[in-house]
Amino acid sequence: MKKLDYISGLFLLVFSIVLFFSARQLAIWGPFGPSSGFFPTILSALLAILSLTIIAKAWFQAGGAQQIRKVLGPNKKKFSFYLFSFFAFSIVFGTVGYTLTLIGFLTFILKFVERQSWKTTVGIIVICAVVSHFLFVEFLAVQLPEGPLSFILRRPN
Repeated sequence: MKKLDYISGLFLLVFSIVLFFSARQLAIWGPFGPSSGFFPTILSALLAILSLTIIAKAWFQAGGAQQIRKVLGPNKKKFSFYLFSFFAFSIVFGTVGYTLTLIGFLTFILKFVERQSWKTTVGIIVICAVVSHFLFVEFLAVQLPEGPLSFILRRPN
């Protein structure tokens, strides 16, 4: 297990370094805010930090008996639901709109896959919708696909 963690950590670290230097060739900040290289640079740096975390965890892990871990194990069904929901999100995102797609995606994941209570599900949906709206629309000025509920989030002129 330790050996597999080293291999995956090193692979991800090398991959993140390649991505970082590729992203640095793009403009990070433009006259109107974040440019095309902003997110790839940030995400590649985050991937590097997480891969270093995997390597450090393997380094400090006790060298006891090797434990064989199955790739999916007993969570094959849950993994399939997540994969299906990401695929469905990408298909309906453009036509249904960001807000409705986010609500449907989070409802499916939290209530039906993770079996959370309705109170927790609705709370997380509201927080995610509000935070992501302000982050993307207000702060980064990203135009998200609009859907039937877009009139709720529009500001009056």
